[in-house]
This record gives sequence, structure tokens and C-alpha cells, in this order.
Amino acid sequence: MHSLYANVWNETLKMTFKKKTWFFMAITLIIPIGAGILLANFQSNIGISAVSSSDFPMTMLGLFTVLFLPLFVFMGAADQFSGELGDRTLKIVLTRPISRFKVFASKQLSLGIYIAAYLLLAMIGSVVSAVFLRGGLSEFAILDVLIAYGAAFLPLAVLSIIAVFLAQFFTSSSGAITVSILLYIAVKGSSFFFPQVSTYSPTAYLNWHTLWLGNTMGNGQVWSVFMFLLACSILFFTVGFYLFDKKEH
Repeated sequence: MHSLYANVWNETLKMTFKKKTWFFMAITLIIPIGAGILLANFQSNIGISAVSSSDFPMTMLGLFTVLFLPLFVFMGAADQFSGELGDRTLKIVLTRPISRFKVFASKQLSLGIYIAAYLLLAMIGSVVSAVFLRGGLSEFAILDVLIAYGAAFLPLAVLSIIAVFLAQFFTSSSGAITVSILLYIAVKGSSFFFPQVSTYSPTAYLNWHTLWLGNTMGNGQVWSVFMFLLACSILFFTVGFYLFDKKEH
């Protein structure tokens, strides 16, 4: 297990040293703060409070989970697998005394660490921005924010596993990113025309955090969604590793 922890650390550091990682982190923090300031000025000018401070973090979370963070997930998965395969740096990793499964798992885990970090930054930026809006955040509102941002991790983690699976079919990060984005748009768009099909798509549950707020859904239904996402993660992780293991790196 020590080799797995060491490789997770190495993979996390590799992502840390990339300029695009810091760019995404800065944007994740700047977007909610900038949006909060602009919205506060707009609402003060028209004299109408369209979005309250308690609603703002949830509004931003919906934006991040549907648009912004999936893009990071696709880029991270493509860089860690297709990108390293294309520039032949993956061979260096495989020469270490560590199994291919641990290499695959450590890359996936490091991507999960960054998803958690981005959600944390998005939450901090959203909560800070809420002070510019009317109403303030109560203790119960802050608790809802913590629950929602924590729950948002699972569907994004499942999306990252699917993105890693797709990356196994490409030898360049640009190709993997392009196809991942196009498939994501196609699946999300098809939900407008075939809503019954979207029920069986993991991307339909990127707003899973809303199910944890209030009494919008029973515990039994939350559990069924959890089991579906878990099943998807196991399936795509297994097939993704199989493809990774059979490749000639």
C-alpha cells in the first residue's frame, strides 16, 4: 500500500505543477466572487433581490457541476492518460516497482483529490460572495452549503472515472478532451428530447446535491441513486483498467 500512497502523491504533485491547474483554481475562486459583486450591484440598482445570499452558493454550485468542473475533469483525465501516453512519459512511470493497477488507481485517486479541492475553493468563493448580497447566511444555510458541496463530489468522481475510461481510446489529450466534451454535450442535450433515457445516464445526476436539501426526495430514492452511481463507477473503472492494462505503453 505504501507504493500506492507514494504514487498518488507523485501524481498529485504532477498536476499541481501544471499551469492549467492553477488557472482553473484561480477561476474557480474568482467566478463566484465576481458574480457575487456584480449581482449585488445589479440588485441594488434595480431595488429587487432576485438571488438571496442563502441561494447564491447553491446557484453557483449548479453552474460549477454542470459546466465548469466537468471541463476540468475531462482535461485532467486526458492529461493523465492520453497526454502522458502521447508524450511517452507514461513509460517512465511504468518502469517503477509498482503494478499497473496501482498506477491506474493512483492517477484516478489524484484526480479525485483535485475534484475535492476545486469544490472546496468553489464553496469558499461562494460563501465569501454571499456577504455582498442581502440576507446573510444563517447557521442552517451554512450547513446546507457544506452538505451540498460535499454531496456534489460523488457524481463528479463518477464522471472522472468515465472520462478516464474514454481517455484509454486516445493517444493525445486533445482528442480525448474533444470527444469527452462532445459526448457530454450530446448526452445532456438528449435529455431534452428523451427525458426517460437520461435516467440511466450518470450525467443526469450531477445535480445530486439538490436531493440532500430539504424534503425533496425520500431516503430510499437517494439510496437508489447512490447505488446506481456506485455501479457505474465500478463498471467504468473495471473496463478502464482492463483497457489500460492491455495497452502496449
